[in-house]
Amino acid sequence: ERAVLHARIEQRFEAMLAQGLIDEVQRLWARGDLTADLPAMRCVGYRQVLKYLNGECTLNRLKELGVAATRQLAKRQLTWLRSQSDARWLADEPRPLERAARLVEDARGGNSEVR
Repeated sequence: ERAVLHARIEQRFEAMLAQGLIDEVQRLWARGDLTADLPAMRCVGYRQVLKYLNGECTLNRLKELGVAATRQLAKRQLTWLRSQSDARWLADEPRPLERAARLVEDARGGNSEVR
């Protein structure tokens, strides 16, 4: 569901900030060999943190921009995934990683120990 996805995106971005995203970008930028045009510095999250570090937005606005950019990325990813006719969709619960591992093993022709 879109509402669940949006809530998880917001929680994940908040967690990234809490785990030091701003400090990470600040340290990378302080190296002096990076520019805002490099692909690595234009990725979702980094781009918004750079705006914050350059004084172009507040912390609250950084959060809004980061969540919005992540939602846009997720929408593009879902659009691409829906175009894949052989894609296998897994519900988030219960134990999606184990089910994904089983599907990979089955596709490779092996027997998975994860059941």
